[in-house]
Amino acid sequence: MMASPARIWRSSLRLRLTVTGALLAAVIFAIAGPIAISRYRGSLTGSVWNSVTGAARQVAVKLESSQQVPDPIPMPVSAGVPRIQVLDARDRVVTGDPASAVRPPMYRLPSGRNSQRAVLTRPTFMAASSAAVYAVRTATSRGPEIVVAVMSLDPAAAQASEVAEFTAGLAVGALAVVGAVCWLTAGWALRPVERLRRQAATIAASGELSGRLAGLGTDELARLGGTLNTMLDSLESSVHRQRRFVADAAHEMRTPVAGMTTTLEVARTHPQASQTLVDDLLAGHRRLGRLVNDLLILAAVDGRAPQRAEPVDLAGVVTDCSRRPVPDGISLHLGRLDRVFVVGDETQLSRVVSNLVDNALRYAASMVELSVRQDGQQAVITVSDDGPGIPAADRERIWERFARLDDDRSRASGGSGLGLAMVRELTAAHGGTVSVTGRQPGPGATFLVRLPVTAADRVR
Repeated sequence: MMASPARIWRSSLRLRLTVTGALLAAVIFAIAGPIAISRYRGSLTGSVWNSVTGAARQVAVKLESSQQVPDPIPMPVSAGVPRIQVLDARDRVVTGDPASAVRPPMYRLPSGRNSQRAVLTRPTFMAASSAAVYAVRTATSRGPEIVVAVMSLDPAAAQASEVAEFTAGLAVGALAVVGAVCWLTAGWALRPVERLRRQAATIAASGELSGRLAGLGTDELARLGGTLNTMLDSLESSVHRQRRFVADAAHEMRTPVAGMTTTLEVARTHPQASQTLVDDLLAGHRRLGRLVNDLLILAAVDGRAPQRAEPVDLAGVVTDCSRRPVPDGISLHLGRLDRVFVVGDETQLSRVVSNLVDNALRYAASMVELSVRQDGQQAVITVSDDGPGIPAADRERIWERFARLDDDRSRASGGSGLGLAMVRELTAAHGGTVSVTGRQPGPGATFLVRLPVTAADRVR
């Protein structure tokens, strides 16, 4: 089954570029060709008119100066030489070139006119389809006389026709050359694109996102290849992150599921211990629920901007997060509270602060402090605790999903390992950054969340 022309046209960019280039050249030839031929024809016709006008005036000047003009006038009789006649006041032939001196008048100048140009169609005195005529009246010693010069226009028309035919053939050849050049040039220009396509197809077929497009060069296609490599970097990073996330999630969920399974098996073997087993099942269920809920939040955010964006008072968010029960022996108090607004989702921003407070309370020795301040065009939320702090080598790793420091592997604190990862994702979704430093004076840790400040005129 043959493909339709429309399908062939859509399937080949090289063909479209070639046809477009050839059509553009054809339009240029179609416009410029007739204009050039017309100007050339006009130039040839102008030469004929210059010849008859010059010949007639030259004879008229001799007559006006009372010079004797022989009869017949000695001049060649050929296609490229004007025919000359001199007429008296009664339009009788006085003299002329050897072929015209004995013929009837070739042209009669209308009375009252001193000169006139005219085109004769199929004149009887020469074998021509058209002829250019110039007649001029002059005063002589014998009285007024008329000089008539005639020249055939056929040679000029024939020469213009030959040039037009030659130009048409040349245009056809030129179109063929333009088409071939466009085809080869398009193929040469698209060769790097085809190479990129083959490399990308190889990477897709292998399923290995570690491959990259090579041999890019320095032109626009090289920038396209660089963008594709950047996209592959992002895809590879995303795939690795997803694989690690799935593996970590499976590992983290295995523990509560295994604990609940063990509890159910014990319940079946020892029915009398029902209350304790129910409490264990409920604790495992709650922990599993928190883990699933955190996973859903991370999957929903994943670095994307919040769907609901409105001005949020960070001082109010921090104040609300400070109103919560705290473990015995630990105080939670507020420090500096600047009235700072940012654009975002208040629920998500509350989750950022809440997770940082949860983490601080988990490790604090006696105190956790919250504050909000404006630093130029940024709002800075600070959460400090007086716990053991975080080693400098681990201050980047703590933001990874399911990351746990050596002192936190017992899971006795009940954390899912996703709290700080959620803080980073939600902060990034709001265009901000999060970091951790040592508390000054130590010991302890200070978490800093930086968010872009909203202009005052946008706050209602």
